[in-house]
Amino acid sequence: MRFLIIFYSLALFIFAKEIVSVSILPQKFFVEKIVKDRFEVVAMVPPGSSPATYSVKPKQLQQIKRSILYFSTGVPFEKAWLKRFKSANKDLKIIPLDRYIKKSPISIHHHNHKEHINHSSLDPHIWMAPPLVMLQARVILEEIIKVDPKNKKFYIDNYKKFINELANIDASILKRISNLKQKKFIVYHPSFGYFAKVYNLEQIAIEKEGKEPTAKYLKKIIDFAKKEKIKIVFVEPQFSKKSAKFIAKMIDGKVEVLDPLSYEWDKNIFKVVETIEKANSY
Repeated sequence: MRFLIIFYSLALFIFAKEIVSVSILPQKFFVEKIVKDRFEVVAMVPPGSSPATYSVKPKQLQQIKRSILYFSTGVPFEKAWLKRFKSANKDLKIIPLDRYIKKSPISIHHHNHKEHINHSSLDPHIWMAPPLVMLQARVILEEIIKVDPKNKKFYIDNYKKFINELANIDASILKRISNLKQKKFIVYHPSFGYFAKVYNLEQIAIEKEGKEPTAKYLKKIIDFAKKEKIKIVFVEPQFSKKSAKFIAKMIDGKVEVLDPLSYEWDKNIFKVVETIEKANSY
């Protein structure tokens, strides 16, 4: 019996897939589009958790020790953990997915039509704009080919299919967004800055530099919403709905939940568009 257990454990070790780790679920979706089932792709931040505050579990550190690549995106928890990952696995190659992207400072709100920018923090939400996802897919392809060159054609073929899917998604969104009269929308956390920029929209965030808004700031947003006839407030499931519900009540509107960290990225990006369209017809 002991021999069988040892044999089984050894077989699992020999035939186990190599691990590629990422920070968040949308990245897992992107990597799997290219590698399919050739690698085990592991996301550190599970559903319902925030990449601003997440603390990696011991089991996940064991996965990091077995990982050959780690794709980062700049979410806050990486600042505390990437060095620890490298300490746990000196052979781990950490690859920033923003290699071909110039990140923008986080846009928070505008006052009197002037946008307020937090220059101390770059916006990590690069997965929310399809054209930027194309650039991230290029990074994934390049790095996967380096670690598994014998399957280069397989990865390139998958990459081409994914790029074509992204181009179709982008074209569809452009067509739908162009018909909107109201280009401004209110969100709790500023997750949609790149999405807004790419599609000529404007996000107004309730959260101010990672903090709950003051009463004075809330009043400004409420006054702005009334002036612009905005009736829907977006909130992510990882954050408090208290301020969003208060604003919605004051403008006789409603709260809609959008999750920028959903694994089903393609379905989710269209849900964002549908919700913005819904806000226009409210």
